[in-house]
Amino acid sequence: MSAIGSYAQIQNSTALQTNANFNIDGTGSARAFYTSDSTISSGRGHYIIRQKGSFRWAIGTFTAENGTEGQGSDFSLFSYNNGGSYRGNYLTILRTNGAVGINTSAATAQLHVNALPTATVAKFTLSNIAETNAALTIANGTSSPGSFITSITGRSYSPGRPFGVILTGESEDIAPPTNELNAAAVVIDGRSKNASRLNTANVLTISSYTIPLVVVKADGSMGIGTLTTGTNKLAVEGTIAARRLKVTQTTPWPDYVFEATYSLPSLQAVEDFINKNKHLPEVPSANEIAEHGQDVGEMNTILLKKVEELTLHLISMQKEIAALKDSNKVLEEKVKKIQR
Repeated sequence: MSAIGSYAQIQNSTALQTNANFNIDGTGSARAFYTSDSTISSGRGHYIIRQKGSFRWAIGTFTAENGTEGQGSDFSLFSYNNGGSYRGNYLTILRTNGAVGINTSAATAQLHVNALPTATVAKFTLSNIAETNAALTIANGTSSPGSFITSITGRSYSPGRPFGVILTGESEDIAPPTNELNAAAVVIDGRSKNASRLNTANVLTISSYTIPLVVVKADGSMGIGTLTTGTNKLAVEGTIAARRLKVTQTTPWPDYVFEATYSLPSLQAVEDFINKNKHLPEVPSANEIAEHGQDVGEMNTILLKKVEELTLHLISMQKEIAALKDSNKVLEEKVKKIQR
């Protein structure tokens, strides 16, 4: 070891670092190694890695301490370009709360990743399965400049088992309290960016390779096989199979037909209407059904009303037939007396 003034060199080698107070040529060890330097807002490298005469990496502190709650002097990993010029601090750990920032020095969460515009934000893979078969990816779902759409893709590899992503919510198995009736094991909450409910946008869509299968709109309506719900709460493009269908509606059930005050249309009036309109009174025409569809509950009400009206006509006709039979019997008795 040689020393000249404030300069010291170990193992008598040429200087490794110009303008340095000491150089070590070889491997060194120490019980502890301390560095001390002032902190500045742009960062201060305490341990610097050089390659081919230029800076490559540095470990040090970032931001000066401001004296309030010991903020500042955060741990940081600095990067330099091929020419040795400062590029940025790619890793920062805030000293006050341990928050980790990747490509950002101002982490606003315990893990804050600030990805480049064209980069994938995060990717998780398994060491024993190729990335092309097994990966969970968080990325920007659009290539439009200045835009961001959260995209989460789960690529699964399970031969013979068609799984993609499994979302499991574990909760207490109790009835939702009155102040949280929307509580559930899995909650999907679509809202506007200003923390309010949606009014016109879709809340949820289920698609297969961009082809929509199910949509839930902000007004609470749902479309299956269609994106257009109109004024319906449930719009289905296709058939519906059910064991039972219960319809509740406000239209009065037509028992009023049997009231004494009900004006029963005459069969002649019904015939005149049919000859003119080619359908029963109050029953929608074929053109109306083709244009507006059929209200199942309303149609059942109308059909029952027609059955009840027909029943009253049958009862009336039965009475007329009985009266005719009685009258005919009297006439038969008179004829028999005359023939005697």
